[in-house]
Amino acid sequence: MSDLVTTIAKKLLMQPLVRCIDRRENQILGAPKSFRSGPDSPVRFEIVKESMARDYFDIRRMKSPMMFRAMKGVLKSMRDIKRNAEKHKIRISDQDLQDLNGYLNMLGISSVGYVKVPARWVFKDKAIMYENAIVCTMEMNRILIETAPSKAAGRAAHEIYAFEGEAMIKGAEFLRRRGYAAQAGHPLLGMALYPPLAQMAGLGQLGVSGLLVTPEHGPRVRLAAVFTDIDNLPFHKGPTGHEWVLDFCGRCLACVRKCPRKAIFSKPRVEPNGRITCVDNERCFPYFEETGGCAVCIKICPFNRTSYEKLRDIREKMLSPVDIL
Repeated sequence: MSDLVTTIAKKLLMQPLVRCIDRRENQILGAPKSFRSGPDSPVRFEIVKESMARDYFDIRRMKSPMMFRAMKGVLKSMRDIKRNAEKHKIRISDQDLQDLNGYLNMLGISSVGYVKVPARWVFKDKAIMYENAIVCTMEMNRILIETAPSKAAGRAAHEIYAFEGEAMIKGAEFLRRRGYAAQAGHPLLGMALYPPLAQMAGLGQLGVSGLLVTPEHGPRVRLAAVFTDIDNLPFHKGPTGHEWVLDFCGRCLACVRKCPRKAIFSKPRVEPNGRITCVDNERCFPYFEETGGCAVCIKICPFNRTSYEKLRDIREKMLSPVDIL
């Protein structure tokens, strides 16, 4: 019976929705003024398609209706682009920017940063409408993450896809109401690689696991963005002050040692185009699916359990990170 339910769910729910999302993405790619990927852009890991294609796919592990809600949000984020006025403002006032940040915070966003998107961080054969990004983090449920690997921890991952996606859609609509143009960049099936953008925006530092480590919540966040052509955003430039985190990670390696499938490289691999790969997806993703969303690397990270400031003090005093695990 479960096989029949899964087959019906694929054909009647998931596959039509995935096809609609593909069509919308292709429309953005074909738009005359869209900002497209570069020659060194990474290929997006198609998490939903990969899940559906594998033998162990079970619609119940998609956490429907929450995952289905997130996927509908992906579609809405692209449909809403047509709501942008042809004539719109490209210079934002200090008051509008302050109001936007306050509104995003009210929606549950933990931190906000601004960056010009390099073409190399737009996924291969994808495009975004505008090259300026308002990058956002949102905290995942700490109590649920502490149960990892479990269905509860998986639920935390699926819920935040829906919640943060809806926050980005509302943030984009806020800008439209104030006379600007925007595209919500959903955290699920995003068309740009968010972690390096968030690092460039000064929101944290990429760790050994490839996750962004933030001062507010460590790696226990999901990332998303609102793309816009506003050209006077306070773009971050220069050092972020978080660079020490990578040195700490290199000494710790708890995520490498405790990964259930040994999927995290102890030394990240440098690809021919210079891009850094931290995780073997062929080891990580099957277990992610089996458990409904693993999250062990988030759970055991010292930055998830100890304050950013305390760990910085430990590192400065040259104490071993292993002592605090």
